[in-house]
Amino acid sequence: MPTDIDFMLNTLDDNFCASCFDALDELLTKNKKPIRSDMQRLMDLGIKSAMFVTWMIVDDNGNEQLRGCVGSLGKVSIESLGYYAQLSAYDDKRFKPITAEEVPKLICKVSLLHTYEPAENPSDWEVGKHGVIIKFYHNGEKYSSTYLPEVAEENNLNKQAAINQLIRKAGYRRGDPTKLWKILEVTRYQSKKLKLSYSDYVKLDPSI
Repeated sequence: MPTDIDFMLNTLDDNFCASCFDALDELLTKNKKPIRSDMQRLMDLGIKSAMFVTWMIVDDNGNEQLRGCVGSLGKVSIESLGYYAQLSAYDDKRFKPITAEEVPKLICKVSLLHTYEPAENPSDWEVGKHGVIIKFYHNGEKYSSTYLPEVAEENNLNKQAAINQLIRKAGYRRGDPTKLWKILEVTRYQSKKLKLSYSDYVKLDPSI
């Protein structure tokens, strides 16, 4: 039986990332933009998905640098896309809020997550194909973190390095992370990724 993500994978286009730029524009200018018709159709159908919105900025050398990434590992309505676009732009604690001056250099990436599977062990996943979620308890405290499927590959991390960094990312700082592998609960997943630069966004709507 087709799922929500199956439906979306067959209907995806630039409207997803364009809607994120719309939401960012609303945040910066306080001017309300109409919902794009294709997105409204998905909302009317009640389509839901786990999702992340990532903002990248192109530096003077043409390299893409992370500027913000926020989302949900659980299914949320498509309407939440704009919310996460704004949250990623102004409330990713690793970065200062995005400014209007930066917008022309931005690239938006939307990741729609699917095919969640329990991993048999911390190495039971494929770099470049799977995202990874780790969870564990230590001294009564719960820890968890995730990497999207592209993170390990883009940062030249092998599986061991990625898992150890995830343990650190979760907030564990007390010793050798490899000693925790035996207590890790690991989930792998896949994603459909969309990408749109600001210049291509403007081409969709020359009035911008």
